[in-house]
Amino acid sequence: MRRPVRMLSVGVLAVALTAAGCSKNTGDDDATGETTKAETQTATLAENSDGPAPEVAGAKKGGTVTLYTSGDFEHLDPQQNYVVPSQTTGSNLLYRTLTQYRENGDGKLEVVGDLATNTGEESDGGKTWKYTLKDGLKYEDGSAITAQDVAYGIARSFSPDLPNGPHYIQQWLAGSADYNAKYKGPYNGGAKVPPNVEVPDAKTIIFKFPAAHADTPFAMALPTASPVPPARDTKVQYDNRPFSSGPYKIQTYNRTQKMVLVRNSNWDPKTDPIRHDFPDQYVVDFTRTAEQASELVISDAGAAQTSLTFQDMTIPASVYPKAVQSAKDRILSGPTQYVWQINFNTQRVTDLKLRQALNYAIDRQGLLKVWGSYAGDPGTTLLSPTTSGYDKYNAYDGGNTGNIEKAKELLGGKKVKLTYAYRNTERNQAVAAFLRSSLQPAGVDLTIQPVDEDQYYTVIGKKNNQFDMYMYGWGSDWPGAGTVIPPLWDGKRITPEGNNNTAYLNDPKTNEEIERILGLSDLTEADKAWGALDKDIMTRLAPTIPVIYDKQTTVYGSKIGGIYLSKPYGNSGLNNLYVK
Repeated sequence: MRRPVRMLSVGVLAVALTAAGCSKNTGDDDATGETTKAETQTATLAENSDGPAPEVAGAKKGGTVTLYTSGDFEHLDPQQNYVVPSQTTGSNLLYRTLTQYRENGDGKLEVVGDLATNTGEESDGGKTWKYTLKDGLKYEDGSAITAQDVAYGIARSFSPDLPNGPHYIQQWLAGSADYNAKYKGPYNGGAKVPPNVEVPDAKTIIFKFPAAHADTPFAMALPTASPVPPARDTKVQYDNRPFSSGPYKIQTYNRTQKMVLVRNSNWDPKTDPIRHDFPDQYVVDFTRTAEQASELVISDAGAAQTSLTFQDMTIPASVYPKAVQSAKDRILSGPTQYVWQINFNTQRVTDLKLRQALNYAIDRQGLLKVWGSYAGDPGTTLLSPTTSGYDKYNAYDGGNTGNIEKAKELLGGKKVKLTYAYRNTERNQAVAAFLRSSLQPAGVDLTIQPVDEDQYYTVIGKKNNQFDMYMYGWGSDWPGAGTVIPPLWDGKRITPEGNNNTAYLNDPKTNEEIERILGLSDLTEADKAWGALDKDIMTRLAPTIPVIYDKQTTVYGSKIGGIYLSKPYGNSGLNNLYVK
Protein backbone atom coordinates (compact mmCIF):
# COMPACT_ATOMS: atom_id res chain seq x y z
CA MET A 1 0.00 0.00 0.00
CA ARG A 2 1.06 3.58 -0.40
CA ARG A 3 2.92 5.34 2.41
CA PRO A 4 0.57 1.12 -0.01
CA VAL A 5 1.54 -11.52 -3.49
CA ARG A 6 2.93 -13.73 -1.52
CA MET A 7 1.88 -16.97 -3.23
CA LEU A 8 1.24 -19.62 -0.60
CA SER A 9 0.80 -23.34 -0.98
CA VAL A 10 -2.93 -24.05 -0.80
CA GLY A 11 -4.01 -24.99 2.69
CA VAL A 12 -1.04 -23.41 4.49
CA LEU A 13 -2.30 -21.64 7.62
CA ALA A 14 0.86 -19.90 8.81
CA VAL A 15 3.10 -17.63 6.79
CA ALA A 16 6.30 -15.82 7.59
CA LEU A 17 5.76 -12.09 7.99
CA THR A 18 8.79 -9.87 8.33
CA ALA A 19 7.32 -6.95 10.18
CA ALA A 20 8.27 -3.86 12.08
CA GLY A 21 9.43 -4.12 15.65
CA CYS A 22 8.09 -1.49 18.02
CA SER A 23 9.81 0.37 20.83
CA LYS A 24 10.28 3.69 22.47
CA ASN A 25 12.95 5.76 20.74
CA THR A 26 16.38 5.82 22.33
CA GLY A 27 17.22 9.22 20.97
CA ASP A 28 19.78 7.87 18.48
CA ASP A 29 19.96 10.51 15.76
CA ASP A 30 22.52 8.76 13.56
CA ALA A 31 21.32 8.47 9.96
CA THR A 32 22.85 5.02 9.63
CA GLY A 33 21.96 3.67 13.04
CA GLU A 34 18.78 1.75 13.84
CA THR A 35 17.11 2.26 17.16
CA THR A 36 14.90 -0.77 16.56
CA LYS A 37 15.66 -3.71 14.30
CA ALA A 38 13.07 -5.32 12.08
CA GLU A 39 12.24 -8.81 13.21
CA THR A 40 10.55 -11.77 11.62
CA GLN A 41 7.06 -12.43 12.91
CA THR A 42 4.49 -15.11 12.16
CA ALA A 43 1.05 -14.26 10.85
CA THR A 44 -1.45 -17.07 11.26
CA LEU A 45 -4.96 -17.65 10.03
CA ALA A 46 -6.90 -17.78 13.28
CA GLU A 47 -9.15 -20.71 14.09
CA ASN A 48 -11.45 -18.56 16.21
CA SER A 49 -12.91 -15.37 14.74
CA ASP A 50 -15.53 -14.77 17.40
CA GLY A 51 -16.00 -11.44 19.16
CA PRO A 52 -15.63 -9.53 21.29
CA ALA A 53 -12.04 -8.32 20.89
CA PRO A 54 -9.55 -9.25 23.62
CA GLU A 55 -9.70 -7.10 26.73
CA VAL A 56 -7.27 -4.21 27.09
CA ALA A 57 -5.82 -3.84 30.58
CA GLY A 58 -6.78 -0.56 32.22
CA ALA A 59 -9.07 0.55 29.40
CA LYS A 60 -12.32 2.33 30.08
CA LYS A 61 -14.88 4.25 28.06
CA GLY A 62 -14.93 8.02 27.76
CA GLY A 63 -13.01 11.01 26.49
CA THR A 64 -11.98 12.37 23.12
CA VAL A 65 -8.92 11.33 21.11
CA THR A 66 -7.52 13.83 18.61
CA LEU A 67 -5.53 12.66 15.60
CA TYR A 68 -3.31 15.22 13.90
CA THR A 69 -2.53 14.47 10.27
CA SER A 70 -0.84 16.83 7.86
CA GLY A 71 -3.67 17.05 5.32
CA ASP A 72 -7.10 15.76 4.45
CA PHE A 73 -7.58 12.13 3.46
CA GLU A 74 -7.17 11.65 -0.27
CA HIS A 75 -9.89 8.99 -0.22
CA LEU A 76 -12.10 7.71 2.59
CA ASP A 77 -14.30 5.71 0.20
CA PRO A 78 -13.27 2.12 1.09
CA GLN A 79 -12.94 1.03 -2.52
CA GLN A 80 -10.57 3.94 -3.21
CA ASN A 81 -8.74 3.93 0.13
CA TYR A 82 -5.09 2.96 -0.35
CA VAL A 83 -3.01 5.44 1.68
CA VAL A 84 -1.95 4.57 5.23
CA PRO A 85 -3.57 7.30 7.42
CA SER A 86 -6.97 6.99 5.74
CA GLN A 87 -6.78 3.20 5.53
CA THR A 88 -5.93 2.89 9.23
CA THR A 89 -8.77 5.25 10.16
CA GLY A 90 -11.25 3.54 7.86
CA SER A 91 -10.43 -0.08 8.63
CA ASN A 92 -9.95 0.44 12.38
CA LEU A 93 -12.92 2.71 13.05
CA LEU A 94 -15.42 3.14 10.21
CA TYR A 95 -15.87 -0.01 8.19
CA ARG A 96 -15.37 -3.71 8.38
CA THR A 97 -14.11 -6.21 5.83
CA LEU A 98 -14.54 -9.93 5.26
CA THR A 99 -11.29 -10.58 7.14
CA GLN A 100 -8.97 -8.37 9.17
CA TYR A 101 -5.83 -8.43 11.32
CA ARG A 102 -5.97 -9.02 15.07
CA GLU A 103 -3.01 -7.58 16.98
CA ASN A 104 -2.38 -5.96 20.33
CA GLY A 105 1.21 -4.79 20.05
CA ASP A 106 2.56 -7.92 21.74
CA GLY A 107 4.14 -9.37 18.58
CA LYS A 108 1.28 -11.77 17.84
CA LEU A 109 -0.48 -11.21 14.51
CA GLU A 110 -3.49 -13.14 13.25
CA VAL A 111 -5.84 -12.93 10.30
CA VAL A 112 -9.40 -13.42 11.53
CA GLY A 113 -12.86 -13.39 10.05
CA ASP A 114 -14.23 -9.87 10.52
CA LEU A 115 -17.63 -9.76 8.86
CA ALA A 116 -17.11 -13.43 8.03
CA THR A 117 -17.30 -16.34 10.45
CA ASN A 118 -13.78 -17.43 9.52
CA THR A 119 -10.91 -16.60 7.16
CA GLY A 120 -12.56 -18.46 4.28
CA GLU A 121 -13.33 -21.97 3.10
CA GLU A 122 -11.28 -22.90 0.04
CA SER A 123 -11.94 -25.63 -2.51
CA ASP A 124 -11.11 -26.50 -6.11
CA GLY A 125 -7.41 -26.29 -5.43
CA GLY A 126 -7.65 -22.75 -4.06
CA LYS A 127 -9.71 -21.31 -6.91
CA THR A 128 -12.98 -21.18 -4.97
CA TRP A 129 -13.42 -19.34 -1.67
CA LYS A 130 -16.63 -19.24 0.35
CA TYR A 131 -17.40 -16.70 3.09
CA THR A 132 -20.35 -16.83 5.46
CA LEU A 133 -21.35 -13.64 7.27
CA LYS A 134 -21.87 -13.57 11.04
CA ASP A 135 -25.26 -13.06 12.65
CA GLY A 136 -26.20 -9.62 13.96
CA LEU A 137 -24.15 -7.44 11.60
CA LYS A 138 -25.64 -3.96 11.18
CA TYR A 139 -24.90 -0.60 9.61
CA GLU A 140 -25.11 2.67 11.51
CA ASP A 141 -28.87 2.96 10.79
CA GLY A 142 -29.60 -0.51 12.18
CA SER A 143 -30.16 -2.17 8.80
CA ALA A 144 -28.59 -5.55 8.16
CA ILE A 145 -25.23 -5.94 6.41
CA THR A 146 -25.67 -8.51 3.64
CA ALA A 147 -23.48 -10.56 1.36
CA GLN A 148 -25.07 -8.67 -1.53
CA ASP A 149 -23.62 -5.45 -0.06
CA VAL A 150 -20.15 -6.97 0.10
CA ALA A 151 -20.50 -8.09 -3.52
CA TYR A 152 -21.71 -4.62 -4.49
CA GLY A 153 -18.75 -2.98 -2.76
CA ILE A 154 -16.40 -5.15 -4.80
CA ALA A 155 -18.45 -4.51 -7.96
CA ARG A 156 -18.10 -0.72 -7.61
CA SER A 157 -14.31 -1.14 -7.24
CA PHE A 158 -14.31 -2.16 -10.93
CA SER A 159 -15.62 1.25 -11.97
CA PRO A 160 -13.20 3.42 -13.97
CA ASP A 161 -14.66 6.29 -11.91
CA LEU A 162 -13.10 4.78 -8.75
CA PRO A 163 -9.57 3.86 -9.89
CA ASN A 164 -7.44 4.54 -6.83
CA GLY A 165 -7.85 1.55 -4.50
CA PRO A 166 -6.20 -1.89 -4.43
CA HIS A 167 -6.68 -3.96 -7.59
CA TYR A 168 -5.92 -7.51 -6.44
CA ILE A 169 -9.47 -8.86 -6.12
CA GLN A 170 -10.61 -7.27 -9.40
CA GLN A 171 -7.65 -8.72 -11.31
CA TRP A 172 -8.09 -12.15 -9.74
CA LEU A 173 -11.78 -12.27 -10.59
CA ALA A 174 -11.13 -11.16 -14.17
CA GLY A 175 -8.13 -13.42 -14.54
CA SER A 176 -6.30 -10.47 -16.08
CA ALA A 177 -4.57 -7.21 -15.20
CA ASP A 178 -7.07 -5.57 -17.55
CA TYR A 179 -10.04 -6.19 -15.29
CA ASN A 180 -12.21 -3.66 -17.16
CA ALA A 181 -12.02 -5.50 -20.47
CA LYS A 182 -15.46 -7.14 -20.02
CA TYR A 183 -16.92 -5.55 -16.89
CA LYS A 184 -16.81 -1.96 -15.62
CA GLY A 185 -18.91 -2.14 -12.50
CA PRO A 186 -22.52 -1.20 -11.78
CA TYR A 187 -22.54 2.47 -12.85
CA ASN A 188 -22.82 1.90 -16.59
CA GLY A 189 -25.46 -0.79 -16.71
CA GLY A 190 -23.26 -3.52 -15.27
CA ALA A 191 -24.49 -6.07 -12.75
CA LYS A 192 -24.37 -5.37 -9.02
CA VAL A 193 -22.50 -8.64 -8.56
CA PRO A 194 -19.16 -8.87 -10.40
CA PRO A 195 -18.21 -11.77 -12.68
CA ASN A 196 -17.09 -14.96 -10.91
CA VAL A 197 -18.86 -13.96 -7.68
CA GLU A 198 -21.97 -15.78 -6.47
CA VAL A 199 -24.33 -14.64 -3.71
CA PRO A 200 -26.75 -17.51 -3.07
CA ASP A 201 -28.29 -15.81 -0.02
CA ALA A 202 -27.91 -12.80 2.26
CA LYS A 203 -25.15 -14.41 4.32
CA THR A 204 -23.06 -16.20 1.72
CA ILE A 205 -20.59 -14.91 -0.88
CA ILE A 206 -18.51 -17.21 -3.09
CA PHE A 207 -15.49 -16.23 -5.18
CA LYS A 208 -14.60 -18.44 -8.15
CA PHE A 209 -11.22 -17.28 -9.42
CA PRO A 210 -9.91 -18.56 -12.76
CA ALA A 211 -6.60 -19.36 -10.99
CA ALA A 212 -5.71 -20.43 -7.46
CA HIS A 213 -5.13 -17.68 -4.88
CA ALA A 214 -4.24 -19.18 -1.53
CA ASP A 215 -3.58 -15.72 -0.10
CA THR A 216 -7.23 -14.72 -0.52
CA PRO A 217 -7.71 -14.33 3.29
CA PHE A 218 -5.14 -11.50 3.20
CA ALA A 219 -6.70 -9.78 0.19
CA MET A 220 -10.12 -9.83 1.89
CA ALA A 221 -8.68 -7.67 4.69
CA LEU A 222 -8.22 -4.81 2.23
CA PRO A 223 -11.01 -2.19 2.17
CA THR A 224 -12.02 -3.43 -1.29
CA ALA A 225 -14.00 -6.11 0.60
CA SER A 226 -16.02 -3.58 2.63
CA PRO A 227 -19.82 -3.62 2.24
CA VAL A 228 -21.60 -0.71 0.59
CA PRO A 229 -25.41 -0.64 0.48
CA PRO A 230 -26.45 0.38 -3.07
CA ALA A 231 -29.02 2.87 -1.77
CA ARG A 232 -26.25 4.75 0.06
CA ASP A 233 -23.77 4.78 -2.82
CA THR A 234 -23.06 8.33 -3.96
CA LYS A 235 -20.38 7.19 -6.42
CA VAL A 236 -17.41 9.59 -6.48
CA GLN A 237 -18.98 11.59 -3.63
CA TYR A 238 -18.89 8.56 -1.32
CA ASP A 239 -15.51 9.86 -0.13
CA ASN A 240 -17.40 12.55 1.78
CA ARG A 241 -19.67 10.22 3.75
CA PRO A 242 -18.98 6.47 3.76
CA PHE A 243 -21.73 4.56 5.56
CA SER A 244 -20.44 2.96 8.75
CA SER A 245 -20.29 -0.74 9.50
CA GLY A 246 -17.67 -0.26 12.25
CA PRO A 247 -17.67 1.02 15.84
CA TYR A 248 -17.72 4.71 14.83
CA LYS A 249 -19.64 6.81 12.32
CA ILE A 250 -19.08 10.24 10.86
CA GLN A 251 -20.83 13.02 12.74
CA THR A 252 -19.27 15.88 10.75
CA TYR A 253 -16.66 16.02 8.00
CA ASN A 254 -15.46 19.42 6.85
CA ARG A 255 -12.95 18.69 4.12
CA THR A 256 -9.43 20.06 4.75
CA GLN A 257 -10.50 21.12 8.25
CA LYS A 258 -11.83 18.50 10.65
CA MET A 259 -13.68 15.20 10.90
CA VAL A 260 -15.54 14.10 14.02
CA LEU A 261 -16.36 10.44 14.62
CA VAL A 262 -18.84 9.31 17.27
CA ARG A 263 -19.92 5.87 18.38
CA ASN A 264 -22.09 3.77 16.09
CA SER A 265 -24.71 2.47 18.51
CA ASN A 266 -25.68 -0.32 16.10
CA TRP A 267 -22.18 -1.84 16.04
CA ASP A 268 -22.22 -5.02 18.12
CA PRO A 269 -18.87 -5.79 19.82
CA LYS A 270 -19.97 -9.41 20.19
CA THR A 271 -19.53 -9.80 16.43
CA ASP A 272 -16.18 -8.01 16.22
CA PRO A 273 -12.93 -9.83 17.14
CA ILE A 274 -10.57 -6.87 16.76
CA ARG A 275 -12.13 -3.48 17.53
CA HIS A 276 -13.12 -1.52 20.64
CA ASP A 277 -15.05 1.74 21.07
CA PHE A 278 -13.43 3.15 24.20
CA PRO A 279 -13.25 6.90 23.32
CA ASP A 280 -16.55 8.80 23.12
CA GLN A 281 -15.29 10.36 19.91
CA TYR A 282 -12.34 10.81 17.61
CA VAL A 283 -11.47 14.21 16.18
CA VAL A 284 -9.22 14.21 13.09
CA ASP A 285 -7.59 17.62 12.70
CA PHE A 286 -6.24 18.37 9.21
CA THR A 287 -5.16 21.98 9.88
CA ARG A 288 -1.90 21.68 11.84
CA THR A 289 1.54 21.49 10.33
CA ALA A 290 3.78 18.68 11.52
CA GLU A 291 5.79 21.16 13.59
CA GLN A 292 2.71 22.71 15.19
CA ALA A 293 1.14 19.36 16.00
CA SER A 294 4.33 17.89 17.43
CA GLU A 295 4.97 20.95 19.59
CA LEU A 296 1.41 20.78 20.89
CA VAL A 297 1.55 17.07 21.77
CA ILE A 298 5.00 17.39 23.34
CA SER A 299 3.67 20.18 25.57
CA ASP A 300 1.11 17.71 26.94
CA ALA A 301 -1.17 20.57 28.00
CA GLY A 302 -4.96 20.29 28.18
CA ALA A 303 -6.51 18.45 25.25
CA ALA A 304 -3.04 17.61 23.91
CA GLN A 305 -2.83 14.94 26.63
CA THR A 306 -5.31 12.85 24.64
CA SER A 307 -3.92 13.45 21.16
CA LEU A 308 -1.33 11.93 18.84
CA THR A 309 0.48 12.80 15.65
CA PHE A 310 -0.58 10.41 12.94
CA GLN A 311 1.56 8.70 10.27
CA ASP A 312 2.76 11.46 7.94
CA MET A 313 3.12 13.62 11.05
CA THR A 314 6.61 12.24 11.70
CA ILE A 315 8.26 14.46 14.29
CA PRO A 316 10.09 17.18 12.30
CA ALA A 317 13.85 17.52 12.67
CA SER A 318 13.39 20.98 14.19
CA VAL A 319 11.27 19.55 17.02
CA TYR A 320 12.86 16.13 17.51
CA PRO A 321 15.49 17.20 20.12
CA LYS A 322 12.73 18.71 22.27
CA ALA A 323 10.66 15.53 21.90
CA VAL A 324 13.56 13.38 23.10
CA GLN A 325 14.18 15.71 26.04
CA SER A 326 10.58 16.30 27.15
CA ALA A 327 8.55 13.34 25.86
CA LYS A 328 11.00 10.50 25.39
CA ASP A 329 8.62 7.96 26.93
CA ARG A 330 5.79 9.12 24.62
CA ILE A 331 7.51 8.53 21.28
CA LEU A 332 6.23 5.65 19.19
CA SER A 333 9.06 4.43 16.99
CA GLY A 334 10.00 1.41 14.94
CA PRO A 335 10.88 0.25 11.43
CA THR A 336 8.02 -0.32 9.01
CA GLN A 337 7.67 -2.23 5.74
CA TYR A 338 7.80 0.93 3.60
CA VAL A 339 10.45 2.15 1.18
CA TRP A 340 10.56 5.76 0.03
CA GLN A 341 11.80 6.11 -3.53
CA ILE A 342 12.07 8.87 -6.11
CA ASN A 343 10.37 7.51 -9.21
CA PHE A 344 11.23 8.60 -12.71
CA ASN A 345 8.30 8.91 -15.09
CA THR A 346 9.99 6.64 -17.64
CA GLN A 347 7.56 7.77 -20.36
CA ARG A 348 9.24 11.18 -20.14
CA VAL A 349 12.69 10.38 -18.71
CA THR A 350 13.67 7.84 -21.36
CA ASP A 351 17.46 8.20 -21.14
CA LEU A 352 18.82 5.27 -19.06
CA LYS A 353 22.14 7.01 -18.48
CA LEU A 354 20.32 10.01 -17.02
CA ARG A 355 18.42 7.78 -14.60
CA GLN A 356 21.64 5.99 -13.65
CA ALA A 357 23.44 9.31 -13.23
CA LEU A 358 20.90 10.58 -10.73
CA ASN A 359 21.14 7.31 -8.82
CA TYR A 360 24.86 7.95 -8.42
CA ALA A 361 24.35 11.63 -7.59
CA ILE A 362 21.79 11.20 -4.81
CA ASP A 363 22.99 12.39 -1.40
CA ARG A 364 21.15 10.04 0.96
CA GLN A 365 22.93 11.33 4.05
CA GLY A 366 21.92 14.92 3.32
CA LEU A 367 18.41 13.86 2.35
CA LEU A 368 17.99 11.99 5.63
CA LYS A 369 19.05 15.05 7.62
CA VAL A 370 16.22 16.97 5.95
CA TRP A 371 13.80 14.04 6.27
CA GLY A 372 14.72 13.33 9.88
CA SER A 373 17.50 10.79 10.30
CA TYR A 374 15.64 9.14 13.20
CA ALA A 375 12.73 8.50 10.78
CA GLY A 376 14.54 6.23 8.36
CA ASP A 377 17.72 4.55 7.17
CA PRO A 378 19.46 4.89 3.78
CA GLY A 379 17.69 2.70 1.22
CA THR A 380 19.18 1.25 -1.96
CA THR A 381 16.74 -1.54 -2.92
CA LEU A 382 13.13 -1.81 -4.08
CA LEU A 383 12.30 -4.23 -1.27
CA SER A 384 12.43 -3.23 2.38
CA PRO A 385 14.72 -5.17 4.73
CA THR A 386 11.50 -6.15 6.53
CA THR A 387 10.19 -7.97 3.44
CA SER A 388 10.92 -11.61 2.70
CA GLY A 389 12.94 -11.80 -0.50
CA TYR A 390 15.03 -8.75 0.41
CA ASP A 391 18.62 -8.96 -0.83
CA LYS A 392 21.05 -6.23 0.20
CA TYR A 393 22.81 -4.51 -2.70
CA ASN A 394 23.58 -1.06 -4.10
CA ALA A 395 23.56 -0.95 -7.90
CA TYR A 396 24.82 2.65 -8.02
CA ASP A 397 27.08 3.15 -5.03
CA GLY A 398 27.88 6.82 -4.93
CA GLY A 399 28.75 6.73 -1.25
CA ASN A 400 26.74 8.27 1.56
CA THR A 401 26.71 11.73 -0.03
CA GLY A 402 26.57 10.78 -3.72
CA ASN A 403 29.14 10.80 -6.52
CA ILE A 404 28.65 13.94 -8.58
CA GLU A 405 31.65 13.25 -10.81
CA LYS A 406 30.31 9.83 -11.82
CA ALA A 407 26.95 11.41 -12.58
CA LYS A 408 28.57 14.09 -14.75
CA GLU A 409 30.54 11.40 -16.57
CA LEU A 410 27.34 9.49 -17.41
CA LEU A 411 25.67 12.70 -18.57
CA GLY A 412 28.61 13.51 -20.80
CA GLY A 413 28.61 17.14 -19.72
CA LYS A 414 24.98 17.66 -20.75
CA LYS A 415 22.70 19.98 -18.80
CA VAL A 416 19.27 18.52 -18.12
CA LYS A 417 15.95 20.16 -17.13
CA LEU A 418 13.49 18.08 -15.10
CA THR A 419 10.29 18.76 -13.16
CA TYR A 420 9.88 17.28 -9.68
CA ALA A 421 6.40 17.08 -8.09
CA TYR A 422 6.04 16.90 -4.31
CA ARG A 423 3.31 16.64 -1.71
CA ASN A 424 2.79 20.11 -0.34
CA THR A 425 3.87 19.48 3.25
CA GLU A 426 6.67 21.01 5.32
CA ARG A 427 8.91 18.00 5.11
CA ASN A 428 8.38 17.45 1.39
CA GLN A 429 8.96 21.14 0.66
CA ALA A 430 12.33 20.84 2.38
CA VAL A 431 13.14 17.62 0.52
CA ALA A 432 12.28 19.20 -2.83
CA ALA A 433 14.48 22.20 -2.13
CA PHE A 434 17.33 19.92 -1.06
CA LEU A 435 17.07 17.82 -4.22
CA ARG A 436 17.08 20.93 -6.39
CA SER A 437 20.28 22.26 -4.81
CA SER A 438 22.10 18.95 -4.38
CA LEU A 439 21.54 17.76 -7.97
CA GLN A 440 22.49 21.07 -9.55
CA PRO A 441 26.28 20.37 -9.50
CA ALA A 442 25.65 17.28 -11.62
CA GLY A 443 24.09 19.44 -14.31
CA VAL A 444 20.43 18.96 -13.39
CA ASP A 445 18.13 21.99 -13.40
CA LEU A 446 15.25 20.75 -11.25
CA THR A 447 11.97 22.66 -11.28
CA ILE A 448 10.00 21.81 -8.14
CA GLN A 449 6.22 21.92 -8.18
CA PRO A 450 3.86 21.35 -5.22
CA VAL A 451 0.73 19.19 -5.44
CA ASP A 452 -2.03 19.42 -2.81
CA GLU A 453 -1.58 16.65 -0.27
CA ASP A 454 -5.10 15.30 -0.67
CA GLN A 455 -4.62 15.02 -4.46
CA TYR A 456 -1.00 13.87 -4.71
CA TYR A 457 -1.39 10.14 -5.40
CA THR A 458 -4.37 10.79 -7.66
CA VAL A 459 -2.33 13.26 -9.74
CA ILE A 460 0.83 11.19 -10.14
CA GLY A 461 -1.31 8.06 -10.64
CA LYS A 462 -2.54 9.49 -13.97
CA LYS A 463 -0.62 8.00 -16.86
CA ASN A 464 -0.52 11.32 -18.69
CA ASN A 465 0.82 13.35 -15.74
CA GLN A 466 3.28 16.06 -16.74
CA PHE A 467 5.99 15.42 -14.17
CA ASP A 468 9.41 13.80 -14.59
CA MET A 469 10.08 12.74 -10.99
CA TYR A 470 8.27 12.40 -7.66
CA MET A 471 8.62 10.78 -4.25
CA TYR A 472 6.63 7.58 -3.73
CA GLY A 473 6.27 5.45 -0.61
CA TRP A 474 5.16 1.83 -0.72
CA GLY A 475 4.95 -1.12 1.65
CA SER A 476 3.68 -4.67 1.33
CA ASP A 477 -0.09 -5.15 1.55
CA TRP A 478 0.44 -8.51 3.22
CA PRO A 479 3.44 -10.78 3.80
CA GLY A 480 6.01 -10.95 1.04
CA ALA A 481 7.47 -9.26 -2.01
CA GLY A 482 4.58 -10.29 -4.26
CA THR A 483 2.61 -7.29 -2.99
CA VAL A 484 5.50 -4.96 -3.81
CA ILE A 485 7.12 -5.90 -7.12
CA PRO A 486 3.96 -6.71 -9.17
CA PRO A 487 1.86 -3.62 -8.34
CA LEU A 488 4.83 -1.27 -8.73
CA TRP A 489 6.69 -2.68 -11.72
CA ASP A 490 4.32 -4.80 -13.86
CA GLY A 491 3.67 -2.77 -17.02
CA LYS A 492 0.60 -4.83 -17.90
CA ARG A 493 -1.19 -3.26 -14.93
CA ILE A 494 -0.85 0.33 -16.17
CA THR A 495 -4.20 2.04 -16.68
CA PRO A 496 -5.21 5.63 -17.54
CA GLU A 497 -5.68 6.50 -13.85
CA GLY A 498 -5.12 5.08 -10.39
CA ASN A 499 -1.69 3.62 -11.11
CA ASN A 500 0.68 2.27 -8.49
CA ASN A 501 3.33 1.78 -11.16
CA THR A 502 3.96 5.52 -11.19
CA ALA A 503 7.31 5.01 -12.92
CA TYR A 504 5.18 3.72 -15.83
CA LEU A 505 7.76 1.02 -16.43
CA ASN A 506 6.54 -1.41 -19.09
CA ASP A 507 9.44 -3.77 -19.70
CA PRO A 508 8.51 -7.11 -21.35
CA LYS A 509 11.27 -9.06 -19.58
CA THR A 510 10.17 -7.74 -16.18
CA ASN A 511 6.50 -8.43 -16.94
CA GLU A 512 7.24 -12.01 -17.94
CA GLU A 513 9.37 -12.68 -14.87
CA ILE A 514 6.67 -11.30 -12.55
CA GLU A 515 4.12 -13.63 -14.12
CA ARG A 516 6.51 -16.57 -13.73
CA ILE A 517 7.23 -15.89 -10.06
CA LEU A 518 3.55 -15.43 -9.23
CA GLY A 519 3.01 -18.96 -10.53
CA LEU A 520 5.56 -20.51 -8.15
CA SER A 521 4.28 -22.54 -5.21
CA ASP A 522 7.66 -22.94 -3.49
CA LEU A 523 8.00 -19.98 -1.11
CA THR A 524 11.78 -20.20 -0.80
CA GLU A 525 12.20 -20.27 -4.56
CA ALA A 526 9.80 -17.35 -4.97
CA ASP A 527 11.61 -15.26 -2.35
CA LYS A 528 14.94 -15.76 -4.11
CA ALA A 529 13.36 -14.88 -7.44
CA TRP A 530 11.83 -11.66 -6.12
CA GLY A 531 15.18 -10.59 -4.66
CA ALA A 532 16.92 -11.31 -7.97
CA LEU A 533 14.27 -9.39 -9.91
CA ASP A 534 14.61 -6.43 -7.55
CA LYS A 535 18.31 -6.22 -8.44
CA ASP A 536 17.71 -6.81 -12.15
CA ILE A 537 15.15 -3.99 -12.40
CA MET A 538 17.51 -1.51 -10.76
CA THR A 539 20.68 -2.65 -12.56
CA ARG A 540 19.18 -2.93 -16.03
CA LEU A 541 16.52 -0.21 -15.98
CA ALA A 542 17.03 2.20 -13.02
CA PRO A 543 13.39 3.37 -13.06
CA THR A 544 13.65 4.86 -9.57
CA ILE A 545 16.04 6.01 -6.86
CA PRO A 546 15.45 4.10 -3.60
CA VAL A 547 16.35 6.52 -0.82
CA ILE A 548 14.87 5.67 2.61
CA TYR A 549 13.83 2.58 4.55
CA ASP A 550 11.01 4.02 6.63
CA LYS A 551 10.67 4.27 10.39
CA GLN A 552 7.58 5.42 12.19
CA THR A 553 8.40 8.17 14.69
CA THR A 554 5.43 9.96 16.19
CA VAL A 555 4.46 11.33 19.60
CA TYR A 556 1.36 10.94 21.75
CA GLY A 557 -0.14 12.52 24.86
CA SER A 558 0.30 11.22 28.39
CA LYS A 559 -3.36 10.21 28.74
CA ILE A 560 -3.38 8.01 25.62
CA GLY A 561 -3.50 4.33 26.49
CA GLY A 562 -3.49 1.17 24.39
CA ILE A 563 -1.23 2.56 21.65
CA TYR A 564 1.05 0.31 19.59
CA LEU A 565 2.75 0.25 16.20
CA SER A 566 0.51 -1.69 13.82
CA LYS A 567 2.43 -4.20 11.72
CA PRO A 568 0.05 -4.38 8.73
CA TYR A 569 -0.23 -0.59 8.48
CA GLY A 570 3.13 0.68 9.77
CA ASN A 571 1.10 3.23 11.71
CA SER A 572 -0.35 3.83 15.16
CA GLY A 573 -3.01 1.17 15.66
CA LEU A 574 -6.34 2.65 16.77
CA ASN A 575 -8.29 -0.46 17.78
CA ASN A 576 -7.23 -0.43 21.44
CA LEU A 577 -6.87 3.31 22.09
CA TYR A 578 -8.43 4.69 25.26
CA VAL A 579 -8.22 7.80 27.42
CA LYS A 580 -6.54 7.16 30.74
